[in-house]
Amino acid sequence: MTEALQTAAIDKLAQRGVQVSDVYEGADKFLTDKYHDAVKKEVLDQAINRVLHKDEVADIILTAIYLDEQAVVMPESEPLKARLQRDANGHNVDEILAIAITQQFSAAATVHYGLLDDLKPGLIGVLNDKTDSVNVYLDDILAALIASAAMTYLEILGGNQY
Repeated sequence: MTEALQTAAIDKLAQRGVQVSDVYEGADKFLTDKYHDAVKKEVLDQAINRVLHKDEVADIILTAIYLDEQAVVMPESEPLKARLQRDANGHNVDEILAIAITQQFSAAATVHYGLLDDLKPGLIGVLNDKTDSVNVYLDDILAALIASAAMTYLEILGGNQY
């Protein structure tokens, strides 16, 4: 079940417009901008695989995407629907799920997730600003995956030396 679960999460991300290459590009840009070093492709690939091939991460990805999808079909009479459609401040369940990913890797991943969630660079911002679908959870999941991959990359290299 493990491989099937992980594959399902990666496939579901792709169905919602997030490719593994988007995680790679986001982590590469984050690491390059923050540390000004060239990123070693093979090591970043290894880090991303380490992040995406954990059952706990797959569970969170699938749960978050399910919640976004259910928000679309939720009856208009549900008070939560309007909050989800506008990604209301104070909802915070999206951040809690994202932090549940980053905490599996490091405190630094959690801190950097917060930065990415605040700045919303690249596809994170695109997903956040889409009005033709609900991506309350997806943008946060992508930010968490990027932060976790970036910090795992540094760990593989022998730790954050900065």
